[in-house]
Amino acid sequence: MPEEPATMITESADCAWESLSRREKVPCDRFRHAAVAYNGFVYVHGGRQDTVLGDFWRYSIALSRWEQLPSCQQAPDKLEEHSMVAHEGVLYVFGGEMDFGANRKNTPLWMYSIDTRRWCEFKAGKGEETRPVNRKGHSAVVYQSAMFVYGGYFDIEGAVEEFWVFYFDAQKWSQLSPHTRGVGPGPRHGHSCVTHNAAMFLFGGLKRMAEQNDFWKFDFWKHNWTIIKTSYGPPKSVGHGSVIYQDSLWIVGGGLPSRTPAHNLWKYHFASRSWKKISRVKQIVDCARMYHCAVAVGSCSTSGTGVSSLCREHLEVPSGDSSAEKLYSFLTSASSKVSPLSNSNSNAIEMKTFTERPASPVLCSCSFSSSADEQRLLTSYENESFTLLEEEYPQTPFSCAGPAADEDVFLMIGGKPLSRQCEISICRIMPE
Repeated sequence: MPEEPATMITESADCAWESLSRREKVPCDRFRHAAVAYNGFVYVHGGRQDTVLGDFWRYSIALSRWEQLPSCQQAPDKLEEHSMVAHEGVLYVFGGEMDFGANRKNTPLWMYSIDTRRWCEFKAGKGEETRPVNRKGHSAVVYQSAMFVYGGYFDIEGAVEEFWVFYFDAQKWSQLSPHTRGVGPGPRHGHSCVTHNAAMFLFGGLKRMAEQNDFWKFDFWKHNWTIIKTSYGPPKSVGHGSVIYQDSLWIVGGGLPSRTPAHNLWKYHFASRSWKKISRVKQIVDCARMYHCAVAVGSCSTSGTGVSSLCREHLEVPSGDSSAEKLYSFLTSASSKVSPLSNSNSNAIEMKTFTERPASPVLCSCSFSSSADEQRLLTSYENESFTLLEEEYPQTPFSCAGPAADEDVFLMIGGKPLSRQCEISICRIMPE
């Protein structure tokens, strides 16, 4: 297969890490957790501190506040090294179950409706054998209306090179067989994946317990793998994070399992196919982390974009299948009402990141000028947050101005080593 050449630029660029303020109750620090940004919030589930965790939180980027979301019988249990993606108002959590014999053949997939705050566990239909089983350390990305899962490991069997796709509308699993058989990343875990321009990009991780710094592209249209060769670039890395930001792929943190995490911050520019090491980082906080989560927020990132409703005709509901009927009811209720946080009309709330009280308080929280029905669609937590802001700044006119281009950031959440305060660390990076 042809190789895509790439070069490296050794110029430096200025970036600044900032520690975000926290109020009231916050989650404990953790690593090997799952996180996703969606519509002004970051959702965090599980991970490990001293033991495996099963709590579920969301973080308001605009208000810099945490809220613990309630659990239920249908919610996932304690998970680590699992994945979480967002699509059309639903969060999808896959993998990460404890390595018990009873869990080894399970397909651990849960769905969380953001609007209704309901969990639902996916159950395969009768006779449906084509599905992945429990794993950890895999990657999961969203492209169009499907989730693509690569790699992962089992404690006894080791890493796998399985490539799976879950179709959101049909609620079906399918295993991919790329046209380039024998060419690809191979058995892999602890890597990272992102999507950009109809392709998935995979970097690093462990291949048969050996650290890697190879860089792969999977073309969704050609259905094949291509390695992107570089003469110089990021070092071998495990447990790092990747985000797409301003037409570039950023590698954040990570390192070698046997060593202290590195201050890795690299940028791959797609147009020039070149790497740049970001060396002059203002170390306001320590960004040397492993097994953290990195999420991008803002208009120039790919996280948390797009909300639409699920179509009834795209859901296959077998007759007499009670589990499928429950799943259909869950999905349609998840998309039956439109939250002002995701509404595309002029009354939509657009969040903006800030870390401390400005000298002249101009916040981006919104008070509606529309009907009272829209106001009632806010959750009690959101209403409480906006009320607190109005009480804190009674003379401030709150407007719905969206974030400016230079306010796009990405966040690094948690990771190893754990913070001394035992509170989860959350920092933002602002490339200049």
